[in-house]
Amino acid sequence: MLTTKTPWVVLLLLWMGGSTYWHVCRIKQLCLDDATPSTPVSVATPTRPFTVPGLQFSDGTSTTFRSPGHLAFAKSGADANLNGIRPLLDSLALYLKSNPDKQLQLTGFYDVNEQNSSSESNLGVGRANSIRAYLMSLGIPEGQFQVVGAEKPDLSFTPAGDSLYGGVQFAFLDEVLVKEQKSTEEELANGETFASIFEPMDLYFNTGKIDYIRTAETVKFLEKTKAYLKEHPEQKLLVTGHTDNSGPDALNLTLSRKRADAVKMQFVKAGIAASQIEVEGKGEILPIASNNTEEGRRANRRTSVVVKK
Repeated sequence: MLTTKTPWVVLLLLWMGGSTYWHVCRIKQLCLDDATPSTPVSVATPTRPFTVPGLQFSDGTSTTFRSPGHLAFAKSGADANLNGIRPLLDSLALYLKSNPDKQLQLTGFYDVNEQNSSSESNLGVGRANSIRAYLMSLGIPEGQFQVVGAEKPDLSFTPAGDSLYGGVQFAFLDEVLVKEQKSTEEELANGETFASIFEPMDLYFNTGKIDYIRTAETVKFLEKTKAYLKEHPEQKLLVTGHTDNSGPDALNLTLSRKRADAVKMQFVKAGIAASQIEVEGKGEILPIASNNTEEGRRANRRTSVVVKK
């Protein structure tokens, strides 16, 4: 009896073994083939290259500041690495000195996972203050800044996570800091009287403007000078820019020359030959009033014009 059933038992066992192998190894693929070592499959994960954004901002009119580089901070650090944007900050300082009615808002950002290594209320304020400190070292008064700190979730950290690019936003505020400055400068301009084209006459500017304040006296000087130079082409008009003593000497010297250049352009438009106008900048070395008061500093920010004898 057993001998008769043996072939069927064997076939049943073979069928069960085959079914099990097919289900486990072929369908679920849970078997390892010792003859063919398994090779892990590499999945390419695309990575976004890290690029440092340039820095750009505007005063809301025609002046735009651009730099291919950007500010850099260590993670949880408040001190800025300025190597990438130092030329931009130097230009910004010149602009702020020649536009004392402008106020710059510096907004410092930080990530919630950073530690506040500064002595300020938050790391953003510390970062903004590091930029303010540099600009103040170039002679910009503290009152021309507003500092803000804010948390920001999408800061531009390097892939290693140890450096931050950006971290501070620059923006100009609309309000005028000292509304009385215009009338004071108007008074200075109106106080100048024309005596002779051979005697120096000082020109003044409303804050934030490059055109000098025109009065009846400056019109007399211009008309007399234009007529004289036309009759004497060998003679020259000397235009000299001056500043107060706020800020580094070199910066003041550059600023005074720019003011003189602006007056030259206006005189050329009025009809005087450019070849008959000489321009120089004296910086802070020839004050006409004390630099210890705001009124005195305002009087020293001038450009003088005189026909050379």
